[in-house]
Amino acid sequence: MTENIMDGQSELISLSAAGNAERNPIKPGKYSAKRIFAGEKAQITEIAFDSNVELKEHVARTPIIVSVIEGEIEFTVEGRKFPLAVGGSIFVEANVLHAVYAQIPARITVTFLSA
Repeated sequence: MTENIMDGQSELISLSAAGNAERNPIKPGKYSAKRIFAGEKAQITEIAFDSNVELKEHVARTPIIVSVIEGEIEFTVEGRKFPLAVGGSIFVEANVLHAVYAQIPARITVTFLSA
């Protein structure tokens, strides 16, 4: 059992990738999004992708940072494709078209920054 730290200055979000997988399992043929942190200055959503699943083009209302924590994805920003593997990250400004495709099962975190 872990202790949740919430003292106004810090909050434990995740201890491990295994814990993330338990919290937001991959759903066959789909993607699954789960908010894992909501604060005043940022929000973090984790998205789990099954293989051959796409999150079609869309925009975020705030700047975002996307990080791959499992598998590999193809991240498209305004038509430019970027292959990202575990540890890869990309920053995207608010209201910029982007999409995500996972050829193999993958998991990403999306950090929504305050505008």
